[in-house]
Amino acid sequence: MRYLVSLLIPIFHTLHFILKDPFMQKILIIEDDLNIGTALTGAIERQGTKVHYLTSGSKALEEFDNFSPDVVILDVNLNEKEDGFEIGRKIRCKSNVPIIFTTSREETVDLLEGFSIPNTDYIRKPYRMTEVLLRIQKFGYKEPQTKKETISISQYNFCPSEQLLQFNCEKIHLNNYETAVLTLLCKHRNTYITREELIKQVWGETQTGLKAASLNNILSRLKKHLAKDKQVQIASVIKLGVRLEVKE
Repeated sequence: MRYLVSLLIPIFHTLHFILKDPFMQKILIIEDDLNIGTALTGAIERQGTKVHYLTSGSKALEEFDNFSPDVVILDVNLNEKEDGFEIGRKIRCKSNVPIIFTTSREETVDLLEGFSIPNTDYIRKPYRMTEVLLRIQKFGYKEPQTKKETISISQYNFCPSEQLLQFNCEKIHLNNYETAVLTLLCKHRNTYITREELIKQVWGETQTGLKAASLNNILSRLKKHLAKDKQVQIASVIKLGVRLEVKE
């Protein structure tokens, strides 16, 4: 046992390079060996990752529901009625969260049983901390996702990033210029924006007369797209400009 813990302690300094990016939010560890569980928990927590450590599997399912982990590290050789494989199968019935089994068992049948549960990995003890962290990273890394802004225009939903205007179940795909013009009109909802300002911001033209006809065509198409909702209309007044009118 001291040998296993000694493998963990000297390489804590390597964790910064593996965990410096927040690829994982929450990890549930179920390990009945206090020395191993405490060392593993402390090493990961020092990097700012939230860990919930259980020394027993008796309340594993209840704590799993409460904690909602991104990855579970589960010891197979729990000294209880249910071993780690049985607990893992019950977790899998509830969620597809990745499970990393850890065990000192070396029989092929145990390896096959572990991998028979979908979305799992298997690490034999004694293990090195870097190995565990790399397995966590493989399962837990999440590509950053840009939040999609959706603008409500009465009964329409407008998503500029996808260039999509939706009315009930009907999807209307907009081109680049239609998206840019509608986005500006939404920002100035129920107030006028001059045609000159629209052209400057959409086309980057200072000689706005060159794009006047293009703007008229786009406004005409947008009016058709928005015609299904009588609470919405695009108004155009020569001296004032263009306004997206949305009746509340």
